[in-house]
Amino acid sequence: MQSTIQKSNKLWLWIVFIIYPLGSFIYALKHYSVKGYRVFILLFFAFYGLTFLPIPNSDGSRYKEDFTYTREYTLSQYYSDVLEVFSGESDNPDFYAITLKFVVHSFTSDVKIYFMIAALVYFFVFLKLMETIWNLTFKAQTKFYIGFFIGCFFIYNISAGVNSIRFPLAFMVFAYGALNLLIKRERKYLIIAFLSILIHFSFLFSSVILLLGYLFRFKVNGRLLYFLLLMVFVFSSLLPSFIADNISVLGKVSEVKFEAYTQEGFQETRTNHLQVWNWYVYFNFYATYIFTVVALLVTRFKLYGVKFDAIAEKLFVFSMIMLMHAMLSGSVVDVISNRFNLLFSFFTLIYLLYLSSINYGNKLLAILHYIYIPILIINLLVKFRGDMSTINAVAVFGNFIVAFFADISVSITDLLF
Repeated sequence: MQSTIQKSNKLWLWIVFIIYPLGSFIYALKHYSVKGYRVFILLFFAFYGLTFLPIPNSDGSRYKEDFTYTREYTLSQYYSDVLEVFSGESDNPDFYAITLKFVVHSFTSDVKIYFMIAALVYFFVFLKLMETIWNLTFKAQTKFYIGFFIGCFFIYNISAGVNSIRFPLAFMVFAYGALNLLIKRERKYLIIAFLSILIHFSFLFSSVILLLGYLFRFKVNGRLLYFLLLMVFVFSSLLPSFIADNISVLGKVSEVKFEAYTQEGFQETRTNHLQVWNWYVYFNFYATYIFTVVALLVTRFKLYGVKFDAIAEKLFVFSMIMLMHAMLSGSVVDVISNRFNLLFSFFTLIYLLYLSSINYGNKLLAILHYIYIPILIINLLVKFRGDMSTINAVAVFGNFIVAFFADISVSITDLLF
């Protein structure tokens, strides 16, 4: 009976989607537990990509300019660019961006379709990852710790995967493969995680770490883990000079990218950028990271009575490894460029959510959740503020027909302010 009702609702949702995509999106989001409705979440994000407004002077605006001024992108040009990536002579060390450009240019020169396909790919992986977390952690009592799940959902701005194209997608692909590998230990998920390297070269180190964790079954003696963390903290100051002396071993692309991120002019620009941040942006940048570091460690104190099972132990070990990974990355690049802090925080939030699902009523986890809520609220407000300038009014008030036949470029920010 319930299945018949859901099928009938889904038919009506298709009609609503044609007329008003946002309406079907909200309904599907409200009834997320019904798997058949989730397609409308993905389709709305594709609609968002179609109407997407790139942030000025961002990666998105540069991708738009490059795609617009490339009148055609033939197979021979694509093949040549692929060879340049292999030879280390390409400015772009990844395969995904040039492949996306080639695929879309093979049937259209409309930059709106380019962003729609980018959004479709990104949000497909993103929603599969969120579904994995939901299936792993959701129980009746988990709703009391929903803040941790929302934190996972908004680990990045909604616009990030469309505006930045490469790193956020690589992040989601790696996280999807790694999380499923921790849960199921199937080799195909290791391969999926390694695909992130083709999307953004920086995930090479992360993938190697994941491989080592897989070989050791993510089982590390607790004392050894804490000792390694201490060693990473102590010796991280020596890492930049060591990498600078040996980076050429990883090839010309890695050497060029390392120099780009560590050159004096770039570092000064980043430092100046930090100084003009408002307090809430500054707070948001550090608060989640500091919270997850503290939360990860205090949950191991036996006096708080937190119970662990095999999955919880694996999530803890991997989160600790990601913390060390973030610390090593942070010793090489500036704090803004060290995006692996987010990877650590993401897996720690999953860890906290999973612990909450098997420790209902634990006072420590309840307190940690209460502490996290104001951090999450500021995080969401900062992210929404940035995303509003990328959301076209058409995405909120229109549909695909309006988007295709009316050239409207008015953001929600422009509409409100």
